[in-house]
Amino acid sequence: MKQVHRKQLIQSGFSLMELMIVVLIIGISASMAMLYIDNSDERLKTEAQRLLAMAQFARDEAIITGESLGLVISNQQYYFTRLDKQEWVQIKQKPYRLFELSHDMRIRSLIANQQLNNSPQSQEKNDFIYFLPTGESSEFQIWISNDNDSEYVIISSLMGELSLKKTDS
Repeated sequence: MKQVHRKQLIQSGFSLMELMIVVLIIGISASMAMLYIDNSDERLKTEAQRLLAMAQFARDEAIITGESLGLVISNQQYYFTRLDKQEWVQIKQKPYRLFELSHDMRIRSLIANQQLNNSPQSQEKNDFIYFLPTGESSEFQIWISNDNDSEYVIISSLMGELSLKKTDS
């Protein structure tokens, strides 16, 4: 009778292998759940910070090199141009490549002096922002928003000062 009782005690727990399999299944399930968590607000903030940094970089490069640079904004993308022989030409090398927003983001802008916009892109209904070698730039506001109604705004003054703020939706 003692042997039967002793055998029941030995088999009453889980083996190490069974515990490891359960932990593995829980880990895989948790990692799959993390992939489906919506992080669109963080992606929106990152995109707004990238656009701000690129605009600041273009402003600084225009001052350092003495060349006029431009920023072209359309529905789902933005890119930079350089004034070359009285014509605005798209810059295709890094870091000024074409930036496309993800499908759940939107970009819109308000530029104070649209009459200064004599670029060929203006005929395509794109907004054009310039950065001059003097440090001046277009006075503008750029809003980047997503489907969750989160929104950031980049604000520029005529003297080229740039700032980023999260708007209250």
